[in-house]
Amino acid sequence: MFYLYKMAFSLKYKPVKLKSGNVIYRPMIPLTLEGNEKIDVFAILDSGSDISIIPKDIATILGIKNTGENEIFGIGGNSLRSSEGIAKISFGKGHEFYSFNIPVFIPEKEDVAIIIGRQGFFEHFDITFSEATRRIIFKKFNVDIKFNNKTV
Repeated sequence: MFYLYKMAFSLKYKPVKLKSGNVIYRPMIPLTLEGNEKIDVFAILDSGSDISIIPKDIATILGIKNTGENEIFGIGGNSLRSSEGIAKISFGKGHEFYSFNIPVFIPEKEDVAIIIGRQGFFEHFDITFSEATRRIIFKKFNVDIKFNNKTV
């Protein structure tokens, strides 16, 4: 299969000050969550997460409909009860801007970070995490390529 890449863009890791006073750099991306309202947020881009996570209060504001129940398992195997839903996001930089729906878990626990996992997001891009430059590089691609009037 051939992929046709659009232009690439990159985003810097975001510096985050810890309670200890130390600063670490996280692969966080700006995006807009859309629903009843639009909310601009920073989300952790997590290649180790299967699915995205949105806090319950934000999901309520957006009007995300519950499509099921599930459990989230994190570090140490601890589980959190959560609802399932679909969130619309807008993401990009400059003229490279995209909107699509992603599946999300909405934990019952309140104090959770917004995490963008692989399902629904990573399949739209080739993504490189560059620790040396503290950048995330996105290459958007189209899977369906026309060549001599045939889809390759």
